[in-house]
Amino acid sequence: MGTAGHIDHGKTTLIKALTGIDCDTHKEEKRRGITINLGFAYMTLLSGDKIGIIDVPGHRDFVHTMVGGASGIDFALLVVAADKGVMPQTREHLQIMEALGIQSGIAVITKIDMVEPDIIELAEEEIKELLHGTFMADCPIVRVSSIKGEGLDQLMACINQVASQVIDRPVGEVFRMFIDRIFSVKGIGTVVTGSVIGGVLHVGDTAYLLPGEKRLRVRHIERYGKKAQEVVAGDRAAINLVGLNREDFKRGMILSDRILRHTKMLDVKLRLFQHISSFGLWNQVVFHLGTYEQQAKVHLIDRDRLTGGNTALVQIHLDTPCIVQYDDRFVIRNTSSDLTLGGGNVIDGFPLHHRRRPVKLIESMARISEGNLQELAAAEVNKHFSSISHVEIANILNVSPDRMREVLSGYLSTHIVSYTSGDTVYLIIKREHDRLKEQLLKNIAAFHSRNPLDRKGRKTEELMGILRIDHSSSAEVILRMLLNKMESDRKIKRVEQTWVLDNHTGDIGPELNRKVSFVSNFLKNCKMRTPIMSELIPAAKKQGIDEQGLNNILRYLVEKKEAYFIDGNYLHASVVDHSRKKLLQALSNQALYNQALADRQDGMTVAEFRNLVSGNRKICLLLLGIYDAEGVTRRSGDMRMITEKGTAALKAKRV
Repeated sequence: MGTAGHIDHGKTTLIKALTGIDCDTHKEEKRRGITINLGFAYMTLLSGDKIGIIDVPGHRDFVHTMVGGASGIDFALLVVAADKGVMPQTREHLQIMEALGIQSGIAVITKIDMVEPDIIELAEEEIKELLHGTFMADCPIVRVSSIKGEGLDQLMACINQVASQVIDRPVGEVFRMFIDRIFSVKGIGTVVTGSVIGGVLHVGDTAYLLPGEKRLRVRHIERYGKKAQEVVAGDRAAINLVGLNREDFKRGMILSDRILRHTKMLDVKLRLFQHISSFGLWNQVVFHLGTYEQQAKVHLIDRDRLTGGNTALVQIHLDTPCIVQYDDRFVIRNTSSDLTLGGGNVIDGFPLHHRRRPVKLIESMARISEGNLQELAAAEVNKHFSSISHVEIANILNVSPDRMREVLSGYLSTHIVSYTSGDTVYLIIKREHDRLKEQLLKNIAAFHSRNPLDRKGRKTEELMGILRIDHSSSAEVILRMLLNKMESDRKIKRVEQTWVLDNHTGDIGPELNRKVSFVSNFLKNCKMRTPIMSELIPAAKKQGIDEQGLNNILRYLVEKKEAYFIDGNYLHASVVDHSRKKLLQALSNQALYNQALADRQDGMTVAEFRNLVSGNRKICLLLLGIYDAEGVTRRSGDMRMITEKGTAALKAKRV
C-alpha cells in the first residue's frame, strides 16, 4: 500500500497512527516537518497477513521520489486534508498512479477534528469529483483524525477489504527489484531496500547490480522488518549484500538474480494527461521508470501531433541505459521537473531505431501494444535475418526461457516458421526459411550439374560453409531440421553422408558412357607406365571432353573402384590389382624366388618389385604406396613385408 497526496495533508501522521511507525526518519525531515525521502512501514491485517507500506513525499520538488515509490505499490491511500481539500499534488499523484497501472485504492479525508462538518462534506464532494472517471471512481472514502483516532477502525476495515481483493503479482522467474535506498549497517555491511516486482530471491543466492553486472551474494534478507529466507514479487525487502560498496550504486539501478540486457531505446504506448496541450513529432522530457530517472527524447511514431488525453505509439531515446521488461510502466515529466506530462507502458525494450515510420511498423507496434507477448517475440524474430531460439529471445526481452517457450507454444504469426529440438524452440522468418530451402536445392542441383558422374552430393558441413552458417548456432539447428523435413517431403535424399536431389540417380547416358570408357581405356593401356596428364588432356579433348569433364570422369572412376588416385596420379585398377596379387604371392611364398631372396628372410625391395612387375621406379613407388595405405604391406627400412591383412586377403582370394 502506498500513500499519495499533497504536502502537509497528514500522510505520514496517518501511517504512524495506523502502525506506530514514524516514516520520517531523517534529521532534515524532522527539522523541516515534511517528508523528503520515501518512508517505509508495515502492518498486520485482520487476516494475519502483513502488508508493506510506502509513504511518499507530497512536495512538488520530490515528485520524482514519489514516482519511484509508487512504482512498487499495489493499491493507494489517497490522502486529502479536510481543511485544504484537493490540491495540485493530489491531482498529480492520482494521475501518476493511474499511469503506473494501479487498479484500486482508498480515499482518506484527514484532519476532520480541525474543521466543521460542512467543510468535511465539501471536501468529500470535491474528492468524488476528482475521482470520477479514474481507477478510484468507486473507492471507499473514509474520514479520520489521526490525532484523536477517529475513523481509524473504519479505515483498517477498508484496508483489509481492499487488500484482500488485490490480485497477486505474477511471480515469474526473473527476480527484479528497483533499489530505492542503500545504506551501511555497522557489523553487517551494505543493505539495499526496494519493492520486489518479479521473481524470488533466497539467502545465499547470487545477485547482480544492473546495469554494470556487479556480482554479489545475498547474506541476509528482511521482509517487513523480520528476517526471512526469501522474498517474492510483491514484497518489500531489505537485502544485505556481500561485495557491494555504496560507491558502486547509482539511482535507477536494479537488483536481479541474473544478468539482464540494458537499453537506451524503447518503444512505448504513451498517454498524455488531459491538461497537457500537445506534443510535436519530437519532444524533450524526463523519463521515470521505477527509481530510474533520466533525460529522454520522445519521437511520435503513429502520428505527427499528440494532444492531451490521447494515446500514441512512440519511441523513447534515453541518455543512459536502463533495465526494462515488456509492459513495465513509466511516467514522463517536463524537463523542469515541475509538471507530470503522462505515462504508459513499454511494448518493446529493444527496438530498432525507427528513422522512418512505415505503415507495417505502425501496425506491428499496435499489435504488440495490445498486450500480445507473442507479437513482441515475432517482432524480435523479424529483427534477425537468420534464425533465433526461444532462449535467445528470452534473454533479449529479459524474461525467463520457460515463460517464452510457453508464449511460443500458442499461435504464432503465419510469417514465422518454428522448429522444436529437445526443449528448445527455434524460429525463423518464413521468407528467410523459404529462401534457405531454395538455396539448398539450388546448391545441391549445381553440384550435380558440375559432377554428373557423382552419385553422392553435398555434405551438411559443406552446405553450412557455402551458406556461411556457424557451428553450434541456431541457424545450424534450423538448417539440419530443414534438411530432414525436405527429405520427408521427398525433395532430397541421403546418399551415404551427403544430400542429393530426390530424383538424382547418378546414371550416365550413352554419350557420357563413351567418354568414360575412353578415359578408362587410356589408363588401362598405359599398363606399367605411369599415365601422364599432359598426354591424357589433349587426347580427351579430341573426344569432346574438356578439363572439368575429365576431372569428373577420373573422380567417377575412382569412386567406382576402376581407378586409384595417389599423389596426383591416376592408375587403372587392373594394373594395381594385378601387381598387388603378384607382390603378395611372392612375399607369402618366397621359395618361388629363392635365387633372388635366398640370403634373406621374407621381404622385398623396390628394385626387386620393379623386376617382379616389370615397371619403372615411379609407378612402383606409387603402387607400393597404395598397398601400404591399404594395410596389406608394411614398410620396414628399404623392405616391404606382407601383413596379416595381406595374408588373409590372399587366402580369401580377394586379390
